[in-house]
Amino acid sequence: MKRVSILNNVVGPVMRGPSSSHTAGPWRIARTAADLLGGHVRSATIAFHPSSSLAVCYHDQRSDLAFASGLLRRSLTDSDFGDALRLAPGEGLDIRFEARPFPEADHPNSALLELTGERGGKIVLHSRSTGGGSFEIASLDGYPVRITGESFEVLVQCDGDAAPAVLELLERSMASSSRTDGPEGALCRGSSATPPSEAMVRSLRSHEGVRRVLRSDPVMFPLKGRAICRSMDELAAFAYAEGLSLGRAGLACEAALLGMSEDETMRAMDGYLDVMLGSVALGLSDDLPPMRLLRPMAASIHEAERSGRLFTGGPHARAAIRALAAMHASSAGGAVCAAPTGGSAGVLPGVAATLLEDMGRSREEVLLALWAAGAVGWGHDTESTFAAEVAGCQVEIGMAGAMGAAAVTEAGGGTAGQACDAAAIVLQNVMGSVCDLVQGVVEVPCHSRNAALASQALLCADLILGGFENPVPLGETIQAVDSVGRMLPEELRCTSRGGLALCPSALRMKKLQ
Repeated sequence: MKRVSILNNVVGPVMRGPSSSHTAGPWRIARTAADLLGGHVRSATIAFHPSSSLAVCYHDQRSDLAFASGLLRRSLTDSDFGDALRLAPGEGLDIRFEARPFPEADHPNSALLELTGERGGKIVLHSRSTGGGSFEIASLDGYPVRITGESFEVLVQCDGDAAPAVLELLERSMASSSRTDGPEGALCRGSSATPPSEAMVRSLRSHEGVRRVLRSDPVMFPLKGRAICRSMDELAAFAYAEGLSLGRAGLACEAALLGMSEDETMRAMDGYLDVMLGSVALGLSDDLPPMRLLRPMAASIHEAERSGRLFTGGPHARAAIRALAAMHASSAGGAVCAAPTGGSAGVLPGVAATLLEDMGRSREEVLLALWAAGAVGWGHDTESTFAAEVAGCQVEIGMAGAMGAAAVTEAGGGTAGQACDAAAIVLQNVMGSVCDLVQGVVEVPCHSRNAALASQALLCADLILGGFENPVPLGETIQAVDSVGRMLPEELRCTSRGGLALCPSALRMKKLQ
């Protein structure tokens, strides 16, 4: 069972749009790879399998910028993120992208990184961007590993005879250690939520039979604590046993996992809320940079709602409009909070802003609503994926709608069980939805889907709070969604080779930049 953090993997990371799988994930991979290589990266060849999602979308979804920015050790939210490829030569980095088969390719977002450092050192990494900004480095120089960016890592390439002594040194400073043997010796690895002892690292480097010591720091919150729950059903039972709302239960579980106080954990979520509200404001402003395919529409629809020109209007419409605005910001390269992904980064901001501005909820109440949303996403990620490349749009925008419904139910005073039921019926409504983004750009139909799911989040919460009885619980619904998603053909999973992406009108759309 994988350990999932709400702040690392569900609500967050803060990123530049448009896609967490294709920007946040590659940035985290590249930043970790640069650490492992050590010093400055001088040359990088990054290969994608020709049939993969990354091969189709890596330029339009800014994966090339993300890889370059991470290798240059720049922040994912730097204002010059869009210039990373242009800046790379001036900073001594030669970076190339190739579409070619390689044996390790086993995921739609697999990438093979071949890096050379300033002193001639080289490493080869196979990575997977697994959805929502999560990632795995699956191999290093042919040795299997599993580096996920949540711990400090020390990897030692050594002769087989030296491995026992190396492991003994690692065990003194690291929480866990392991050994893998290969044809050219052994790879010993130590992982810990706290930094390794510098004395231990010096001892390793000077030890007979050690060829190289590689290190990387976490690129997200280290998991210093323990997991209270292991599944959505356990989390719901924990909330019931402790008399907690779903938001309070999610907060308690996250604080325990990160080894932080609840106040510290709440402040981290508060920072994410600021980013969400900022993305809505940018999308409604006159300062919005251009998008790829769509012209800005959120501001004009917002004005139409304010002046009473919509047929229904009201909070449901305003949530949709704000979600649309946040997606405009994402597609324009603005800073957004993946929730749970970049392609679904509009739903929760639309819901949160509506709870604050229209429903009179306090900042603390909205933060607890986001923790309820995070709890639902956490339950999904423990058993499934946030990658549309694997299971379709239902696990991205569909899951964001489910999370939004839990948030509204929490803010409306609902129980943990009601929040889970509201999330479940959203998922049941969108089960099987495909990822058919037009021209490989996260705009059509992604923007309108975010808007619709933000509105549906309010609707489904109302249904549950009003007495609708959900017969299929959230845990079972998540399992069904995952099963259905994996049945979808590759053409309907973020490859732009099916659905709306092949409509003549979609193919004729002109890119605006």
